[in-house]
Amino acid sequence: MKLSERIKQDHFTSPGQESLLSIIVTGNWIMSRLSAVMVPHGITPAQYNVLRILRGSHPKMLTCSEIGQRLLDRTPDVTRLLNRLEQSGYVTRARAGHDRRVVEVALTPKGVELLERMRDDVEGQVASLTQSLSSEEHRQLCDLLELLREQQDD
Repeated sequence: MKLSERIKQDHFTSPGQESLLSIIVTGNWIMSRLSAVMVPHGITPAQYNVLRILRGSHPKMLTCSEIGQRLLDRTPDVTRLLNRLEQSGYVTRARAGHDRRVVEVALTPKGVELLERMRDDVEGQVASLTQSLSSEEHRQLCDLLELLREQQDD
């Protein structure tokens, strides 16, 4: 569905406005579809993101700030995400030996098992969402989006 049909707006102030609105609408659509495959597993996309980050460093522990820096959605409430994941038994937290003020986080075996159980569902949804573009088009899209981010790098 065309953006103008979806948001019931047929005029945009500039191509830039239209492209940014398209990115926002598409991002929300993607998150909705990904969320739909995660809900049956009892976690949110933000929680999945934390588990994905920890799996990438597993078995090495990461600090809360390292996790926060790697999040796709830069939420300031990493502690809340970790609390829920710890209550579910998917992560464990401990004070760092080198500095008791620092909290380190690790994926538990239960967290690893959850990610394994979710793998086919998540990969299937990603394949479904991305099937209409060729590898070259995906590369071009990534390059264009990276160009936008580089111009505004924080």
